[in-house]
Amino acid sequence: MPLSKVSSYIENEKYENLSPEVVTMVKKAFMDFIAAAYAGYQNRVSKITFKNTKWFGEEGCSTIIGREKQVSPFAAAFINGTLSSCMDIDDGHRNAIGHPACMVIPPVLALSELKPVCSGKDFITSILVGYEVGIRCGIIMNSNHEQLFYGSGGWAIFGSAAGAAKTKGLTGNYLQNSLTVGEVYGPTAQCEKSISASSMTKESVGWGAATGLMSVLLAETGFTGPENILMDKHFYRIDSKSVFKTLGKIYEIESIYFKQFPSCKWSHSPITAALKIKEKYNPNIEEISEIVIETFKKALTLNHVSPQSSEAAQYSIPYTVATALCYNAVKPYHVSDRHLKNEKVYNIAKKISLKQADDLESLFPDKRPARLKIIMNDGEIFSEEVHLVKGDSEAPLTWKDLIEKFHVCTEKFLDNEKRSSIIDQVQNLENLTDIRKLTALMR
Repeated sequence: MPLSKVSSYIENEKYENLSPEVVTMVKKAFMDFIAAAYAGYQNRVSKITFKNTKWFGEEGCSTIIGREKQVSPFAAAFINGTLSSCMDIDDGHRNAIGHPACMVIPPVLALSELKPVCSGKDFITSILVGYEVGIRCGIIMNSNHEQLFYGSGGWAIFGSAAGAAKTKGLTGNYLQNSLTVGEVYGPTAQCEKSISASSMTKESVGWGAATGLMSVLLAETGFTGPENILMDKHFYRIDSKSVFKTLGKIYEIESIYFKQFPSCKWSHSPITAALKIKEKYNPNIEEISEIVIETFKKALTLNHVSPQSSEAAQYSIPYTVATALCYNAVKPYHVSDRHLKNEKVYNIAKKISLKQADDLESLFPDKRPARLKIIMNDGEIFSEEVHLVKGDSEAPLTWKDLIEKFHVCTEKFLDNEKRSSIIDQVQNLENLTDIRKLTALMR
């Protein structure tokens, strides 16, 4: 992979190059990121993370979303990355198989507050650069996902470094070393281990975001890395040159998805199918005999019937589908630790079985399909098949949808006036003379 092409793009991308559609997508992504970070306070990992702030640097002028005290950029990147990813309600990209915002935005946000002035236009451009580089690296690295599956902290670290380097205005070898140091120091992010263990490590997002930022700060002082990136060609099933050929011409940020539900994207089609059945047929859940969900192979790992942690609930198709059937919704509260001991949900979840369907397997990762059948005690069967859900790039969330999600995620933490001010400033982000006017509201 020619590193010079990537670094040249980062160096030369300008706000003036961007279409209104691309700018809007960046603003939507930022709005969604803020919502996801506030939702993170409903997970106990937030409290644990704050207890460790001192090790990352308690003194500084970088914002932690939802906290008054400012900290070092390293601490802010780690904490905001963790907050925005820990409830699994953050944005994603299907072919990269993971989440860019939680990796790209925290380092950019942290370093933007260190600049004498950072305009909204500069902020937008830095985020965009992170998305475009990071997503393409994810597409390449996860092209062989059956054999080697990188979590977001593994591939989107390129986006962390790219966005942070753009924010710092690095050029030449300093910029290139930001990317190469980040790749070597970055986590492998073996998220399948986290899924099976229901652990807080998930996709190594917090550490990946902090490492991407640190690689930029190291490179800025002369620290060097290898001479190229993505050199493990024997691991990939796609030509990296072809993926980067469209860099700066076609914008991958326009293909991201936004989540309606706080759970792994692989559970969203089954959840949507369950909600459709509820709306169409309203079956008596007490009369359900069995629920069969057919889907693609990787989704079969999401089979925690009785999750004992929020992470396990987010990675559980039985739990989230049962929640949808019981409450006609799946919101952050439903996957919080406080809600897990719910007999009503458990009684439905234990009736659910997951099966691989060959016809659906061939559609992954371009789609995350599922076929759900509810079999009643009297033998009646209700069935729905879902390939795309609201929030996918083919059925995008509108500003109205994202604002509603923002209110749901922030209502416990911000008053109406602050919520309205944040929404207004994000929607008009390109007109901000200094990003600190917005970050002050988020504290």
